[in-house]
Amino acid sequence: MTLPERIAQMDDWLLDRLFQPLADRLPARLTPLHLGLSCQLGALMLEGLSLLLPMLLFGASLGNMIDSTLIWCVSLAFFLGMRRSAPMVRPGMLNPLRPLLRAMRLLSLAFLAYQLFRGLGEPDFVWLVTQLTTISQLLFTIGLYLVACQPRPPLQRMSSRSGPIIEGVWGTAGGRLNS
Repeated sequence: MTLPERIAQMDDWLLDRLFQPLADRLPARLTPLHLGLSCQLGALMLEGLSLLLPMLLFGASLGNMIDSTLIWCVSLAFFLGMRRSAPMVRPGMLNPLRPLLRAMRLLSLAFLAYQLFRGLGEPDFVWLVTQLTTISQLLFTIGLYLVACQPRPPLQRMSSRSGPIIEGVWGTAGGRLNS
């Protein structure tokens, strides 16, 4: 087995053995997609805080933080793109974001490992900022994996007259679409 196949196998294992069982245990109203997008939004907020702290505490200028600011802007653009692609994920269908986001999931794992390694040798005053960035990267990675999980099939309930009824866009009043 080649290295790319092993890496893909590790990614599939993380999705199928760790995140999909977690997604299956979520309450019915909370989908893995919405939880994943919430994790990514939280990661953006923490990353923004880790950008502001050096400016507020140490007097760093925006010119000193331009690379981190550009990375934050790219992360914001990615989040907005994920929000726009959310309607593609539908219950009872295969999640199209799973294969599309494989490279992004693997990159985020690599950046998480780098951020963990980077935070080990920092002085005390910089350690807080690097830990905020590490937690932000961890939330972003968790969000990517949750977005790639399969949604639950539509809920079913039994009718006393005709058998199973699929919950969804159809209401129980005469087969009309809910508006």
